[in-house]
Amino acid sequence: MSRARATLRDALPSDDAALCELFARVTMDGDLRLAVERDPSFFGLYAMQRILDQQVQVGELEGKLAGVATMLAREAWLEGAQTPVTYLGDLRLEASLRGGFFLLNHFAQGFTKFLERTGSEVGLTAIIASNEAAIKTLTKRSRRFPTKPIYRPWRKFEITNLHFTIPRRPRLGPFEVRAARAEDIPALAALMRSEWSQQPFGYVMDEERLRERLARWPGLRIEDFLCAFRGAELVGCVALWNAKAVKRFRVEAYRGSMVWIKRAFNLGAFLFRYPALPKPGQVFPYAYLTHTAVKGEDPLVFQALLDTAYERYRKSGLCFLCLCVFEDDPYAPALERYRTTPLPAQLFLVSPPGGPWAERELPEGRPGFEMALV
Repeated sequence: MSRARATLRDALPSDDAALCELFARVTMDGDLRLAVERDPSFFGLYAMQRILDQQVQVGELEGKLAGVATMLAREAWLEGAQTPVTYLGDLRLEASLRGGFFLLNHFAQGFTKFLERTGSEVGLTAIIASNEAAIKTLTKRSRRFPTKPIYRPWRKFEITNLHFTIPRRPRLGPFEVRAARAEDIPALAALMRSEWSQQPFGYVMDEERLRERLARWPGLRIEDFLCAFRGAELVGCVALWNAKAVKRFRVEAYRGSMVWIKRAFNLGAFLFRYPALPKPGQVFPYAYLTHTAVKGEDPLVFQALLDTAYERYRKSGLCFLCLCVFEDDPYAPALERYRTTPLPAQLFLVSPPGGPWAERELPEGRPGFEMALV
């Protein structure tokens, strides 16, 4: 199919069903082939967030959607101040659109205009490490595409699935961990603000925003938050959130090494009575570990929260808990007692050529990255 027939435009509300179909059709391929479902509304994941602006661009071939790429602007902490930043995500391209037309030319121009419109100077995006073709395409400079954004590797991380298998009692420690109550909301918001304001790209949080999240995030309740106390002081929190109302992962196929992993895992599930991995055609039942805020990034506080989350949700029918573990993460030792499956990925800073972030020193510290919103 000729690329000359391809057109690029902003998505319309009437594209919603076609965008959901495209997103599920262009699967995440590997030994585990997954379809990502966003129905009943592709835009539902955006509607639940407090964003400044959004742009959804689609590539069309002969009247049919063949590609999508999105940009969301939000307020974030960067270099000690609140500032607009842009997140680039939800990139799905059929083979007919891969190459210079959509990604390196038209989308690049749209990115620069979006930054100008929102007052943002830099973007953030995550790419699966095994997607070497995409990383090469995005990071390699070419005279053919002088306006192509500059993608700078920033932080490696692992999309980590912590499987609910055999019983594990919480390790002993000096902390009391319990489910949050409505009266905890002001303290939770204050803790998140204190910790997230120190993170590059950290989310801006206050009591109003936390109450808004509880109202807007489908299925997120105050009792889904776990609070860790040292005496009367709140020193850490996490929340478990099942995103099935806005996003699901459906298994298309197990291939290669995943065939044997599935057999071994499901044998253990039969013997020890924990949830088996779903069959092809079924949806993965899982929850995200979200809203992580730990005073001073104390690994023992995180350990107490994780242990309680595991004990509380092990018999919930979920297969696993999904969380983000960064390279050299102080929280990583807390996961060593559990069965986990890591998927390597990397964060990139994205800026236009000549922009202030094209060569600026990369920020240090734990990124403010909420994987559940990707």
